[in-house]
Amino acid sequence: MEPTPGIFHAVMYPTAAFWPLTPPDLKTNFSPTISQSWGKSYLNPKNRIDSLAPVQNPSWRIDGGEADGTRFFTVPSFAIGQPPLRIDTYIPDPADHAPELRDILKANSAMLCESNQLANLSISQFILRILETWSRSNPQLETLYRAMPFGSRIVIDNICSDIEAIEVHLIPNYEVELQWLTVEALQRIWHLSPSAWPDIIDISCVQLQRQFHNAIALVNLHGHGTRNFAFKSVTTDLKFFYHELKLLLCMDAQPNIVSRPLYVVTKKCQFGGKVGVCGFILKYYSGGTLQETLQKRRAEGNLTTLEKFRWAREVATALIHIKDSPAGFYSDIKLNNIIMDERDDGLHAVVVDFEQRGGWYSWSPPEVYYTEYLEYVACSSHVDGEVRDRYTEILKRWKPDWEPNSRSVRYWNSEFGFNLAWVSLSKLERERAQVFMLGKLLWCLFEGVGSINSCVTAETFRDEVSEQHFPEFIRTPQHLRACIRRYASGATEWRGRYPTIMRRGNMLFPRSGSEMVDTGTF
Repeated sequence: MEPTPGIFHAVMYPTAAFWPLTPPDLKTNFSPTISQSWGKSYLNPKNRIDSLAPVQNPSWRIDGGEADGTRFFTVPSFAIGQPPLRIDTYIPDPADHAPELRDILKANSAMLCESNQLANLSISQFILRILETWSRSNPQLETLYRAMPFGSRIVIDNICSDIEAIEVHLIPNYEVELQWLTVEALQRIWHLSPSAWPDIIDISCVQLQRQFHNAIALVNLHGHGTRNFAFKSVTTDLKFFYHELKLLLCMDAQPNIVSRPLYVVTKKCQFGGKVGVCGFILKYYSGGTLQETLQKRRAEGNLTTLEKFRWAREVATALIHIKDSPAGFYSDIKLNNIIMDERDDGLHAVVVDFEQRGGWYSWSPPEVYYTEYLEYVACSSHVDGEVRDRYTEILKRWKPDWEPNSRSVRYWNSEFGFNLAWVSLSKLERERAQVFMLGKLLWCLFEGVGSINSCVTAETFRDEVSEQHFPEFIRTPQHLRACIRRYASGATEWRGRYPTIMRRGNMLFPRSGSEMVDTGTF
């Protein structure tokens, strides 16, 4: 089957354990009549799209998008060089697009390519044409856009061949700004030394260049010429954002850990006038991620063993430093969170992202992701209330104060963050969990591959497709194989247990025969 966001809960997420083997809404029993086929056919002139060629002299662009293929980082030309407002464009689930357009627009392809390559897709060009048409019909759009609160949305209601019939809305979202905290409020909570704070600047000093990630934008700053910086900001789960800011301000500098914030950025709220902390400025590392580096170097045939050992040593050194810092642990080890710093003597590994949100299921140890499974089911709207109650009861027997709203975005000063699975571990258990994830990273590094390829999740669809998957050894030196086996010894893959859904190319298939060993989520 084709991957769409609407089927994730039924085939990939923990809720899949409570769905029938063939969920009713995934069955394809529709057999159109001849008249229905012509009415829906792309050969019918009324169903044809005028053009999907790039717009000449466009006034919009797409810098990237989320992995679910429904959120695109769209930027109007008048917003370039201006303070970032994080106004993204949202489209319906591809399954809800007009049937005659699905094969033409290939909206699912947005889930399968790197975020920085989205602009070349058919669905992206169609979105840009929709926004161009919408802009022309709204002469006051720039004024309205600039007046929107941070984190507002452009919502495309429907996808059909007639662009004039597509409804687009600019929807203000005040919730993000309401959740911001002032510098003074954060200082009252954290009690930091005044010297721990960098300079505070207003968002008017920040000039957007490119929004290549949902939380990171490439920006320039007033007074710094064309020098590039990274601006971190979020529009959901602000508690993780403030937790990361606190850790970065408290940790001592280390060459293989992202630099301390150069500036803290504030913005006056549209409603109420509060001046809240909306982001912070970091050094921009132009070398790309370790994942990109491994893929590129392997393709070019110039990935050296010396570099692999250097990067492995640098990541391990960073983790040791983190263990002895106020952060205490690092919960999201993966290739995308290792950035390459270009120095005079070559590329060096730098660990980024200190939200302590937790990692992907495919990278996490069982003691972490099983707890996260419990929480996911207990909070999911995709299972019956009886199932949610049962898993809530399990969690409460273990953590009596657990509540379904524990995923609230409201911030409080938690010492080790807000991920229940990691916070519940002892110090020794957290160290072991990190060693497990390090083992998987070392496998990728010494095998020279950009993904572990053993588990399908929404996030891993953008990983490279490879016939090799963890824990198959081909290129790793013999003496390191035992080390990796020991580090990641708890991985179910060693025992031949894999998820019941697998990816082949850009499609999902059930494992069958000898491939399907583990038939349940728990």
